[in-house]
Amino acid sequence: MGDRGNICVHFDKDKEVYLYTHWEGSEIKEILHRALSSEIGKNRWDDPAYLTRIIFCEMVGEKNFRGETGFGISTFICDNEYPILHIYPDDKKIREIKENGEILDEWSFQEFIARPQDAPESKSTGQ
Repeated sequence: MGDRGNICVHFDKDKEVYLYTHWEGSEIKEILHRALSSEIGKNRWDDPAYLTRIIFCEMVGEKNFRGETGFGISTFICDNEYPILHIYPDDKKIREIKENGEILDEWSFQEFIARPQDAPESKSTGQ
């Protein structure tokens, strides 16, 4: 059992990091929304390393910080059940992409944080 999901942060053309949650995959949009819209998140939109840490800390939360299981950091997709949110800090873009590469949605950081946290509206690019 689980509720597995991944967020992928792209550092450049060939470098990416996956942030994995075992129990909150259905909540990755809300997690990312909280991270990007927080004051510290906004301050680090231009710094992929810090932004990745901020997203992961939001994913893990204080109560799970020292746990042995439930979360991970990888250079590949971990166990997954949902489309993956891909973060492109250089372009300030987010794409929701299926594991087969199909792009479901795309937003700018501004568009994404302007959406309601619980059910953000789609701003599909039609790609």
